[in-house]
Amino acid sequence: MSGPPEDPLWPSDPTDPSVRPVDDTSEVSDEPDELVTPGHSTPQRRRRVLVAAASVLAAVLVSAAVWATRDDGPTVRPVIPIDAWAPYWALDRSAEEIGRRDGSMREVSPFWFRSVGVDEIIVDPNASSELTAKFLDDADDVLIVPSIVDGLPAGEMAAIIADPDTRARHVDAIIEFATAGDFDGIDLNYEQFAFADGRDTWAATRPNWVRFVAELAERLHADGRTLTASVPIVYDAGRTSDSGYWVYDYAAIVEHVDIIRMMAYDFSVRDPGPIAPLSFVQRSIDGAIEATGQPEKLSLGLAMYGRNWPVSVTGECPEPGNAAGVTVPGVTTVTPRSVDDLIERRNAVPAYDADTAEWSFEYELEISDSVTTCVQTRQVHYVDADGVRARMDLAIDAGLGGVALWGLGFDDEDVWDAILVDADTPGAKPDA
Repeated sequence: MSGPPEDPLWPSDPTDPSVRPVDDTSEVSDEPDELVTPGHSTPQRRRRVLVAAASVLAAVLVSAAVWATRDDGPTVRPVIPIDAWAPYWALDRSAEEIGRRDGSMREVSPFWFRSVGVDEIIVDPNASSELTAKFLDDADDVLIVPSIVDGLPAGEMAAIIADPDTRARHVDAIIEFATAGDFDGIDLNYEQFAFADGRDTWAATRPNWVRFVAELAERLHADGRTLTASVPIVYDAGRTSDSGYWVYDYAAIVEHVDIIRMMAYDFSVRDPGPIAPLSFVQRSIDGAIEATGQPEKLSLGLAMYGRNWPVSVTGECPEPGNAAGVTVPGVTTVTPRSVDDLIERRNAVPAYDADTAEWSFEYELEISDSVTTCVQTRQVHYVDADGVRARMDLAIDAGLGGVALWGLGFDDEDVWDAILVDADTPGAKPDA
């Protein structure tokens, strides 16, 4: 999911498709010798086959689908509906497993579509066509609600939705995209308002955003499709500097959308600290309920990741572009899949913080290009499977309408064991 600037979980410049997010499990290893390489409808059992689609108005690249029936055995359902985003950079893992997991979820949002103009919705050029096709083909027992990310430079989407004519054209583009793909709904992930446009634009953007959501929802609902809005958190119903990201007007859009997914994570991005401390998550839940009065329409975003920050350095690090091709890592990420391996390789000793329900540890990393050498002290904070469950329990206790996993492919078996513990049959749906 996109996030604040410099968030390593997403390209630092969302308008530059050549910049990929960094995942500690693949693109950047901390091993020195590896540093040289850088809805309204109900779930249906159906198979999607990815096909090429024509442009939507100007040039819309979409994924279309064909359905067939399949019965893979018993379905496992938790006590609260589970949704999930499926980021393209984790498809090497999620595409292999979605067939086991889809029966336990309500909605899944393919996270590889970008709005890059009034009439243009494209597939992110970094997304593997083979893996996206496999994912959609195997996700046949869950609602498919693709996320559309605002891939425009700062201010441009705000300008599109401010003008009635361009707003209507943009709604038309999204409707054609949803129809061409035969998708069950749409998830709006328009985060530039919050993280790029500046707070001084919020008062003007807020009513235009509501008009856009209302117009899009009416069209989608008329087609039997749903509208989800994935938005940053609010702390209350106000519009003060302490109210959170009030530009998204939870109170107004809740009357039009089917689900508001609350992105209750990214508490610490630039500086080391907890990812989604319990007090922050609870405050986000309370604020959303205060703003909407409809907890049943709220879905709590659950962090399934951590960050790995350099906190100090001694010595002289290799210069950028050095002959050995050695890279000095900045902030990277860990996930439940990768963190145990990092702990073992670095002989680290994680410490648990009961207040935040997160773990942390430090280790030293030597970086050398045979000319200069430095040692980084790195600090890692992460949410494990029990932490995911603890945040899920907050959603259950608050009577929310669901939870949303960020993101598929970050998870491991322990996560599913934790969140499905209350299901009729523990564990995931068996393989076909």
